[in-house]
Amino acid sequence: PTSVSAADFKRKRSLIRPERSRINRDHPTYYYTQHAAQQNMPVLPSTTGNNPTIYDPDDAGESSSSAGVALVPLSSRTGRRGRARNSAGESVSGAEENMFAPEADDEYYDEDEDETDKGSPSSKSGAVHAVSSESPSASSAPSPLMSKDDTVAVKSAMSPPKRPYNPNAEKYRPPSLWQVYCSLVTFWAPSKVLSWCGMPTKARQSAWREKMGLISFILIIAAFVGFLTFGFTETVCSAPALRLKINTVNQGYMIIQGRAYDLTLSAHPAAAGIAAGANVLYSLNAGGQDGSFLFQNVNSDCKGLFLPTENSSIPHDSDGNMAWYFPCKTFNQDGSSEPNYTFPYYTGYACHTSTLARDAYYGLRITGEVYFTWDDVRNSSRNLVVYNGYVLDMNLLNWLDPSDVRLSTNRFNELLDATAANEIRGTDITRLMTSSSDRKIAKCLTETIKVGSVDTDTIGCIASDVVLYVSLVFIVVIVMVKFLLALVFAWFLKWRVGVKYSKNEKKRIAEIEDWADDIYRPAPHIVNAHNNGAANRASRFFPRTSRFTSPYTNNERSRSRQRFPTTMASQSQSSTSHLIVPGSIYAHSPMPYSNSTTSLNLYPNTRGREGAPADNESARLSTVPAQDDDAIANYYHDNIVPQPPADYKPFNFPLVHTMCLVTAYSESIEGLRTTLDSIATTDYPNSHKLIIVVCDGLIRGAGNDMTTPEIVLSMMTDFSAPIENAQPYSYVAVASGSKRHNMAKVYSGFYSYDSETIDPTKQQRVPMLCVVKCGTSSEAGLAKPGNRGKRDSQIILMSFFQKVMFDERMTELEYEIFSGIWRITGISPDMYEIVLMVDADTKVYPDSLTKMISCMVHDPNVMGLCGETKIANKRQSWVTMIQVFEYYVSHHLTKSFESVFGGVTCLPGCFCMYRIKAPKGEDGYWVPILANPDIVERYSDNVIDTLHKKNLLLLGEDRYLSTLMLKTFPKRKQIFVPQAVCKTQVPDTFRVLLSQRRRWINSTVHNLMELTLVNSLCGVFCASMQFVVTVELVGTLVLPVALAFTVYVIVIAIVRKPVPVIPLILLALVLGLPGVLIIVTAHRWSYVLWMMIYLLALPVWNFILPLNAYWKFDDFSWGETRQVQGGDKGHDEAEGEFDSSQIKMRRWRDFEREKR
Repeated sequence: PTSVSAADFKRKRSLIRPERSRINRDHPTYYYTQHAAQQNMPVLPSTTGNNPTIYDPDDAGESSSSAGVALVPLSSRTGRRGRARNSAGESVSGAEENMFAPEADDEYYDEDEDETDKGSPSSKSGAVHAVSSESPSASSAPSPLMSKDDTVAVKSAMSPPKRPYNPNAEKYRPPSLWQVYCSLVTFWAPSKVLSWCGMPTKARQSAWREKMGLISFILIIAAFVGFLTFGFTETVCSAPALRLKINTVNQGYMIIQGRAYDLTLSAHPAAAGIAAGANVLYSLNAGGQDGSFLFQNVNSDCKGLFLPTENSSIPHDSDGNMAWYFPCKTFNQDGSSEPNYTFPYYTGYACHTSTLARDAYYGLRITGEVYFTWDDVRNSSRNLVVYNGYVLDMNLLNWLDPSDVRLSTNRFNELLDATAANEIRGTDITRLMTSSSDRKIAKCLTETIKVGSVDTDTIGCIASDVVLYVSLVFIVVIVMVKFLLALVFAWFLKWRVGVKYSKNEKKRIAEIEDWADDIYRPAPHIVNAHNNGAANRASRFFPRTSRFTSPYTNNERSRSRQRFPTTMASQSQSSTSHLIVPGSIYAHSPMPYSNSTTSLNLYPNTRGREGAPADNESARLSTVPAQDDDAIANYYHDNIVPQPPADYKPFNFPLVHTMCLVTAYSESIEGLRTTLDSIATTDYPNSHKLIIVVCDGLIRGAGNDMTTPEIVLSMMTDFSAPIENAQPYSYVAVASGSKRHNMAKVYSGFYSYDSETIDPTKQQRVPMLCVVKCGTSSEAGLAKPGNRGKRDSQIILMSFFQKVMFDERMTELEYEIFSGIWRITGISPDMYEIVLMVDADTKVYPDSLTKMISCMVHDPNVMGLCGETKIANKRQSWVTMIQVFEYYVSHHLTKSFESVFGGVTCLPGCFCMYRIKAPKGEDGYWVPILANPDIVERYSDNVIDTLHKKNLLLLGEDRYLSTLMLKTFPKRKQIFVPQAVCKTQVPDTFRVLLSQRRRWINSTVHNLMELTLVNSLCGVFCASMQFVVTVELVGTLVLPVALAFTVYVIVIAIVRKPVPVIPLILLALVLGLPGVLIIVTAHRWSYVLWMMIYLLALPVWNFILPLNAYWKFDDFSWGETRQVQGGDKGHDEAEGEFDSSQIKMRRWRDFEREKR
């Protein structure tokens, strides 16, 4: 047997081998795996799902000796990128190369390989060749970070068999089950009829059919909920016949065998003592009496048990058949009548033994059942027992005349015995009478002395009650758990997400409430965090600082021993790993201002230090030939904000470089100024803050004198280059057809304040970059040149992050963004770890950015978060008033509850933050998050051919980004940070609100559909986020029906008795708990008034808005939300052909080499 090293047994917690799972295009990490499989970047896939395995050169000799090649560490290999891709050493673009295919110019190589042989075909035997138009096959050498078996397994999982491309495959794709269902639902609307109704295109007709399919699905769910709420009870527990309680049966009825008969209109034929047509109820005083002995059932179950005596006066025969058993008299229904054996007129009088009399009895209509409650059965004045639900009066056996009837068994006497009677009185004797003889006796008693039945529910009614109470408990548990966890988050957990509790928190909250009442109201003054050591100065006898002390070293010695999270800057200053090159993979040499007293060099020369990188790693930092000092000085802006050292922690946590993305479309000057002012004046250091504004086309908003790009450029100053010299650069847009090619200009400089809005003493120097999508030359005469939508604006930055992190080929626009950022900040773009996304009509509270970044830094597992959005125009109209409480509840109830599980399903695009990349382990690895290829590829999907995709990508792109993050990283967190606050203006007219909520509701429905299919969310079964999302989806779909049910319950409670208590309790819980939440969490009683206004507007929220949204499932425009001059046309229409040859894509080093 072969010996196996113990080190080979690595997997301890799971028997599943993730590397053997098939990774197809639907896999959450498919695109990341494809990129990482190239193994030409400092990002490797983990074969176990845990932290990446660190390659140790000391142990590599044994594993690599068989191949005769010494494989070098990853950081050494990445320094060899950029070898010749063609004979000229230039990048291939356009028609010469598939611009969307990964490159294959990186390779494993022998450490002693001759430099002259690099790049020759013979030296690339171990290269990783990507599949492209020039390379139809792929091969790969083993990775030094993976075993041979794992490498083969990963390759087989990541590289499915290649099939020849068939351009007509899409045309013959079979319809899905959903499409078949939609066609069946709309069979009555042929395509020709739809074309006559204004839907000429196939795509438009398909969207309408899918809309009708969704509406039918909603109706089915609503019908099911309605049936479960009302119909189920009516079906299985229909209204029973009239039931009359014993001792309450009035004079108009006669009781026979436990049933009440209405004889008020009856007429008796002539008989002894009875006149013809007389009513026995009155002539014989039989009203309200029990007349069971007048119509006795004889010779059936009692045959052989009741026998005639030798001298019986009752007619009988030799077989024991008798004419009657008991005297044919009526008795009181309360059982108080004494036995009477006499007959008036003649023997057998009133026994109704003739066939005519019996037929008349059988023809009587039963009015209702007589029932006993268990209290009635236990009445000590009567000897009542229950058998099979029937009430038997054992005292009626005393009416048997001993001279006429004898009992065949002594069992009757045992039941009538005083001792036994006391034991069984008022009980159910069904189990007692289980023997065959006892069952025969019980049947006889039921046939003769039955006086009614026990008040019990039927099986159907019991099932209905079970369903009702289970549903009640289910809903109450969900509502209460959601409410209680929201309180737990508000009281305890929100202080543990990176933001510490402050003694002045109540004062701060009051200031925020005052600040949020007006969009233009300035924020209160916040103490500069850079001077936070002044508060402790009084407690020190000897001063520890002087005017010559650097502000960056203030109060840092006492915290030097604390361990802080990993950041790009801290890693670059203190890297102990010999595998990872400190800092950025992009480096000029030398760095500017390297001799300055304030260190800006985030990539120090580590040669000679313990654990320093090898020479080839240092060479990697100089992939671009060095220039002289004058050239570099001209490259960087003269007024760069100085970079503090990595150990500078003004807020007691390491600073991370953050981009603030503002997407602009048609906003006014005031709106843009408000947003940019609030970001620029946040208390986060400007050295780690960069504002990026993306203008979505040359758009002139309604009422504006200038286009949006002109407004933004007027708010910039000190440009790195003259604005008239800016050139449009091509990039691949998120669109279809010819619009996939778009062009944009890049302007870099600094933010220019307006002294009328910001006091000059508060103005700071903040770097700012503006990207203006101007469109191609063919769009010059169109209404909205360059406009591709907000998603395209976000993708510009997200794709840029991906290209920078993976060192992939980038477009000319991305290269200009790269250069612009470097010019005005002095650092490489790959140093940025976080991006804040803000809409261009939102104002951020000064300390919000710091509080959000604090959460990101303290918990690397947080991949996204959002703050609270407050309404600035609360009292502008009734439309704004009804939205105040809705905003409050959506944050402090819904998002607080979801934050407990780290799964906030919607991070509002107006104010949210995402992590670009996250540290993985302690060895310098970084995991792409927002820059992950799976996020970028799926978010930039331009094949939008279904109604579902259109609602996701055209209407609710912000929410879909949150959904993508949860689907791709289900184990990471998306949280709500209530301490971070912004304010915005909400729609003030009902028409605009209708348009906005149409987009939001439809987006919510389709995003929840996506999340219901994610099995890996937090929790299991009913205690899982997947279950909560499913319940929320159903609740959203049935909102209109739920409101109708609510109105119905209220009306029924008013007009019907008894009052339906359970539905009213449930209604009170659902509507009342948010009010309790306000009382215990809100800091102003005015929110109670806002809640009352919201409740009055429930028909708007739960009926009008959802119905409008559902009927417009196939409307993908933004409607009245953003008004522009030139119309509102969507981005989903494909026009023309996309010519990829117009877009040049190269790696950064190739652009730099060409530029120099």
